[in-house]
Amino acid sequence: MSTPKMKTARRTGSGFTSPLLPTPTQVANIHRISRCGILPPNSSSLRGTVSLAKTELARYDAEIVKLQTELDRLASERATLLSYSTSCQSVLSARHRLPNELLAFIFELSFPHFRYRLYDYATGTVERLRLSHHHILQLGRISSRWHKIAMETPKLWSTVTVDTSTWDSYNSPQMLKLLESSLRRSQDHALDLHVKIGTRHDLGYHNESLFQLLAKTAYRWRHARIVWHGKPPNSIPRILGNLEKLETLELDLGWRMIDTVEAPCLRHFSFHGNMDNLPSLPWHQLRSCRYRGKGLPTSLSPLSLLPTANESTAFTFAFNLALVSDDDEIVVSSNIRSVEFSLNTGDKPGAVEKLLDCLTFPCLQAFKYRPMPPDAYLPVPNWPSTHFLTLADRSSFATHLIYLTIHAKITEDELLLNVKALNCLEELCVMDSFTDPLDRHVVVTDKLLQGLLYYNIPGKASLVPKLRVLTFETAMEFTDSVYFDLVASRIEKVHVVDGGGAFSANIRRCKGSRKLGFSTQHKFKSFVSNRTLLFQYVEMKFEGEGN
Repeated sequence: MSTPKMKTARRTGSGFTSPLLPTPTQVANIHRISRCGILPPNSSSLRGTVSLAKTELARYDAEIVKLQTELDRLASERATLLSYSTSCQSVLSARHRLPNELLAFIFELSFPHFRYRLYDYATGTVERLRLSHHHILQLGRISSRWHKIAMETPKLWSTVTVDTSTWDSYNSPQMLKLLESSLRRSQDHALDLHVKIGTRHDLGYHNESLFQLLAKTAYRWRHARIVWHGKPPNSIPRILGNLEKLETLELDLGWRMIDTVEAPCLRHFSFHGNMDNLPSLPWHQLRSCRYRGKGLPTSLSPLSLLPTANESTAFTFAFNLALVSDDDEIVVSSNIRSVEFSLNTGDKPGAVEKLLDCLTFPCLQAFKYRPMPPDAYLPVPNWPSTHFLTLADRSSFATHLIYLTIHAKITEDELLLNVKALNCLEELCVMDSFTDPLDRHVVVTDKLLQGLLYYNIPGKASLVPKLRVLTFETAMEFTDSVYFDLVASRIEKVHVVDGGGAFSANIRRCKGSRKLGFSTQHKFKSFVSNRTLLFQYVEMKFEGEGN
């Protein structure tokens, strides 16, 4: 028998409800009786409610199950529709229209930095991820198309980084299998190789196995960096006779592993080690050569490489002059056109002067002088102003030196005096020293900027009249107006007096220093828009800092 309440519910189409459902007044009354602890006046009615409630509760349970099933259906259908809509949107997205070649290039840009670098603190976990090219495998899980591109694009597998100092007798077989698999997927693509060999005795067999595997791919090596301070592997001869594609070679050796490098495409060479371990090189091919000494004793003997080099070879020497013997004597004359000295002078007086006094560069076009990297906190070397002027006179720098970079302890007057002797100078880079707060030295000041002003006045001489590029790495301890006047005067010289072209001004600002004023930057923008100025203004970040 239906209650009036149920009839109303059915007429309005509302959901299930029980005729026993109490009103708010009934609920309040039963709570009051319960608190007072008295007998209820209508005991029989309450007993009837208790008896009938079991049936009504069962009806509620059945209705809940039915509604829950309906809710589950609705939720499932909604999820299906959402997934389908998302898939439709994905199919219509731009990435599905990208050609495979462009997508593969994007994959390459996304690779982690550890793919290319050899760390002193690398772990076995990093090594496994690196050898397996885990980042490529992850991309291949996105879709079947991405999987095909990832697995069938040899270039993505063509960078090989191996550090056996993270290997042990337990994991070495697994590491070799991962490397072999990656090399197989690179097919015949040219290889970029970064190899660091551990020196533990228990790795001898595995190191040899590694080089036997790499020797099979030597004909594909394009760029190779090898760090090995152990005994030479037996497979070295197989490698050396098969370097037909090698363009760049970096060696960090503790032994004389290689007597001669024969590689017809070799253009760039770097060596870190004792001079006695340096192999014979095809100097006529090289475009750049970097030498960094290691171990004791240290001497100036690497300078003897200069006369044998091709005149177009750019040389970089990293010396610890504090360890050079006072009896070390050498005299060198070379026709090379570019040389850089990265120096650690320590507290040894006269070390840099002795270096410059033994050199003559009759054809030099670029001279760079800076502290030895990557030791950012080494003392900044002094600039031997008088000895540089003597070198400049002996080598006739006034007729052919075009580029000069100075990162040294030098006064404004000394720098201006030195550039005065360089009539052909077109590019000048001057760096303040600010990485070490205890060895801070600033040379980019108003005094220097005013000394570099160009005066378009008859009878008034200006320094470096051919200057076209001026770069400062600076702590910004100069006045914006003075810097603007300098740049404006040089723009007038290049664009008006010389009849065209743009002057290039670059500021690399030390992190934490003041910023160039907004009004000054705005003035420069007008020059840039007129194409009379190329202006770059950036904040420097030191190695290890994020973006």
